[in-house]
Amino acid sequence: MTAPTTSAAAPAAPAAPERTGPRASTRVLTVALALVVLAAVLVVALRGTFRDGPLEPAAPTPQGSKAVARVLEREGTDLEVRRYTTDAAQALAEGRTVLVTDPSALDAAQLDRLAEARASGHGHLVLVRPSFFVLAHLAPDIRPAGSLKETTSLGADDSCAAASLHAREIRVGPAEDVAKSATLYRAGDGFDACFRHGDGAAVVTGEGVTVLGSATLLTNAGVGDLDNAAVALNALGGDDGASALTWYVPSPTDPLAEEHPSLLDRLPDFALPLALWACAIILAVLLALSRRLGPVVVEPLPVSVRARELTVGRAHLLHRADARDAAARSLRARTAVRLASRLGVRREGRLDALIAALAPHTSLAPEQLRTLLGPTPVRSDQELLRLSEDLDALEKEIDR
Repeated sequence: MTAPTTSAAAPAAPAAPERTGPRASTRVLTVALALVVLAAVLVVALRGTFRDGPLEPAAPTPQGSKAVARVLEREGTDLEVRRYTTDAAQALAEGRTVLVTDPSALDAAQLDRLAEARASGHGHLVLVRPSFFVLAHLAPDIRPAGSLKETTSLGADDSCAAASLHAREIRVGPAEDVAKSATLYRAGDGFDACFRHGDGAAVVTGEGVTVLGSATLLTNAGVGDLDNAAVALNALGGDDGASALTWYVPSPTDPLAEEHPSLLDRLPDFALPLALWACAIILAVLLALSRRLGPVVVEPLPVSVRARELTVGRAHLLHRADARDAAARSLRARTAVRLASRLGVRREGRLDALIAALAPHTSLAPEQLRTLLGPTPVRSDQELLRLSEDLDALEKEIDR
């Protein structure tokens, strides 16, 4: 008989050591970066579809002016928003009240266009904190007379006349994300001034121009202080509120502008620390994931030339060679690229795809779009100029 056999228990295997080191830290940094991106996306989504910015009429943020715009519309004001100088000048020539939210962003050509429109019509111009340069073009008899860097209450007196705008006391000063101070003005004969402080006044009106020295009179954060709302509503909507108002927010893409402001000029104050924080996180991730590839090789860079100089030089060459078709092709090609980018059409797509995408957004028929964007010959300088104007009008219509 075979004796039963017994087997000894096998010794337990040693536990695997926990892995720690560069891989674990890399995972932590990657997760942190993903959370930052997700948080940014959520913030943008929760803010809604309104366009935010200083004195934007649809923005409910502290720097916006949705409160003033909605009250004006309820009172019967015909309010329209425009972002190009040509549209604002046309409205001014038609006799509408035109509010310029940021007149200091306009250059000489844009200011001259507004001045010509005001001289040719009976419109009223409302300027928010205009600079000396702006006033020299639009209201030479008004001059800056100082500034208020702290929030200050100003009262009306017997000399105010029409400049009081039915208000007794207002509060002016810095406006969040709009202006770091309020501006005071002095004016010559023919103007009424109100809410004085020293030698200047916060409101000046006369000869078809009203100057508001503080953005707090229009912002959501400041319009509710004291009688600020009375000044805003009476300056923009008139005594009875029934008027035609064009709310002009200057756009950095205005074709009439000679020098477009850079992106840095449009960023809010908190953008710099936020960008530095994001750069620090990205740099830490790159250092954790990257390998040393050797010393940096310095290479000579090509000479940089301003885009405007290249454009003007090429235009002179085409004009000398009477190459109207080449100029027309260039204009149509650049317009097609910009329109395709805005509508989400692939650049390598055909003209039919671009026309199909444009049709729902424009009043032009597909045949007219094909004639405008297609290889239609240009026989004279007048036809080339008309083509440029039609392409610009098409882009403005799509922007709206």
